[in-house]
Amino acid sequence: MVSRRQVVVARVYEKARRKLREHPKQIDAKFELFCKDPLHNSLDFHELDRLPHKGWWSYKVNDEIRTIVADQQDCWVVCYVDHHDDAYKWAERRRFTVNLLDGSYAMAPPISEVVEQVETVPETTQVFRVPLSGYTPEQIMRLGVPEDWAKHLVQATEEQLGSLLNQALGEDWMPEDVIERLFDLVDGKRPYRELLPPQISVLLPSELFRRRPRDFWSPESEEEIRKAIRGDWQQWIIFLHTSQKEAVERDLQGPIRISGGAGTGKTVVAAHRTAWLALKYPEARILLTTFTELLANNLRQRVEQIIGPLGGTKIEVENLHSVANRLFRYEMNRTERLIGNGTPEMDALLEEAIQRSGRSESLQFVRAEWEAIIDAWNVRTLDAYLKMERIGRKVPLPPNRREELWSVFEQVWQLLEERSLMTYDAMCHAVAEYVNQHPELRYDCVVVDEAQDFGPAELTLIRALAPADKPNSLFLCADSRQRIYRPAVPWSRFGIDTRGRSYILRVNYRTTQQIQEFSESILPLSIEGFQEDEAQLLAQRPIALMKGVAPEARSYENLEAEMRGLKEWIYRCLNENIQPGEIAIFARSNRVLEEVEHMLEEIYRERGIPGRKLGRETQPVPYEINYGTAHSAKGLEFRAVAVVGVNQSNFPSYAVVKDITDLAERQAKEAQERQLLYTACTRARERLYVSWSPTIGRSKFLEKALETLSRPLQQAHSSNSPRRGATGPISEGSS
Repeated sequence: MVSRRQVVVARVYEKARRKLREHPKQIDAKFELFCKDPLHNSLDFHELDRLPHKGWWSYKVNDEIRTIVADQQDCWVVCYVDHHDDAYKWAERRRFTVNLLDGSYAMAPPISEVVEQVETVPETTQVFRVPLSGYTPEQIMRLGVPEDWAKHLVQATEEQLGSLLNQALGEDWMPEDVIERLFDLVDGKRPYRELLPPQISVLLPSELFRRRPRDFWSPESEEEIRKAIRGDWQQWIIFLHTSQKEAVERDLQGPIRISGGAGTGKTVVAAHRTAWLALKYPEARILLTTFTELLANNLRQRVEQIIGPLGGTKIEVENLHSVANRLFRYEMNRTERLIGNGTPEMDALLEEAIQRSGRSESLQFVRAEWEAIIDAWNVRTLDAYLKMERIGRKVPLPPNRREELWSVFEQVWQLLEERSLMTYDAMCHAVAEYVNQHPELRYDCVVVDEAQDFGPAELTLIRALAPADKPNSLFLCADSRQRIYRPAVPWSRFGIDTRGRSYILRVNYRTTQQIQEFSESILPLSIEGFQEDEAQLLAQRPIALMKGVAPEARSYENLEAEMRGLKEWIYRCLNENIQPGEIAIFARSNRVLEEVEHMLEEIYRERGIPGRKLGRETQPVPYEINYGTAHSAKGLEFRAVAVVGVNQSNFPSYAVVKDITDLAERQAKEAQERQLLYTACTRARERLYVSWSPTIGRSKFLEKALETLSRPLQQAHSSNSPRRGATGPISEGSS
């Protein structure tokens, strides 16, 4: 019976729905009606019997829009939505196959419709590599590949194989985990036996779909359907891809490190790891921590999506400085007021220390030495300073120079004590020492997100909070590309040795291929790092699963014109059904941000849409346009992102580099500024807009990135991946 079957929703439907800007309310209303009554007259639900591959049906949203549904024996699978002709072309191009014996499925056309049959390679001096020639079609099928595809893939050259897999990835012909297994097999990253998925035999397709929650969703009630529509289908955020699940469930003695580029799901993995630990160790005290309170709130929401409210559990989700401050106040009974490095108050204290010492040192040099060496590593004596390695500082400093400077730093420590002040780094060191003396304060398990930006003080505390003698006690997620606050330090110095226990996430679920290509071109040629897997991580580009429009890059004669162009872009986004809360604007300088605020005030007067300034504790909300500094972008994501004021004064920031005279030190700081711009750009899921003024003042960081907008797209799975086409605009804005 047509009307009594279960309704299943494919993830590809959600992607198509999000991409289609028109008639969102009608699309959702007709979907809800279809779930209740597929035979309702207004749906005109009928089989597309003229298509080459049977089993496709369609229902009507309105005169323009059609939804494609697959007939899968005991259920209807809602697969796609688009304009009438485009929707039918999508179905015409696909064959929905389900293998009940091994639990696999595909929406791929027959291989004969995709490529010509493999021709015999002519005799030539050129050598053609056939990466999968050592495997039988049956072995490839066991990875979840349809039979006709498997027979072709074992004969395909490296170039043919790369092209086919990239196309299958972009067209959603096969599940993401199947494509990833094939990439890994081609690259030789993992042995075949490790890539084999569990063989699950099922009786009915609906049972198979229930076992693949990453790819399908079966609404159980009308309320669940309405909740999904209201929440923009965010139930998929709590499901794990196969490679993410493997990372989450690593059961090892010793610290574990999870690495991956922007959008690979490190935060999702951290949240799921916390839930997994809570299930494995019901009585364990678990800390999930990160860099800021905003990021901690985001993590808390994700964990609660997985296991429900945290009240009554032994899970604590808190940013690390908040954890340290709590222990500092309530366990150690300390009362010093905290002072932040880089603040006007701290700069004034450093100036006073210089005057007290009687030396004529520059504030800039003293501040840099204090922050990177003295305070970060808790250097309290001249002897310790003389022996200290200069990790985090590129400027060499001979012993006699250190002796001269120590008179300044001695005064700094004295002033802090006299005024009952303490830096955050000093607090972390003090708390770590106290916890080591009182091990009962330790957590059983500690999970850390955004670990790349923690410095020596925080890493010392993290190591103290997690027991060294228990399995699964310390789990760190990090991306060296997004290190924007601290210089790289070797974790092994703090007893955090992840050798042999590192795992790299390779699939980018957030940004489009075009945004990833653009953003990666901003990065420095080499990124400093000390962890054992960083070279491998940085050599491998993530596999971006989504295709989209190319980033927009626009130049303007002056800042006023740049703001007019930004306002026009915001209105275009709103007209394309991108909601205000899905838009974010980031800038490097406060001056540019002030102009952004004035422009958003105009939008509020014209459209009634307010702006919301992001900060360390300020969450985005649905109905306000977000804006903030480039640093405030950390850990967030939006459908549309604008990065403005990308000129040679802001990237790199003139204020940051102007007083640096040492070449190596300047290069290191500029590399960090590049990584900051990369981090801001990769917050975008679908739309990225980059602008600068004046026209001739463009940041040098954009040089390579702009080249990506006029060349075929590189979808990388290995160093010699084929390029696929996508171009984008580089234009000069009107003044």
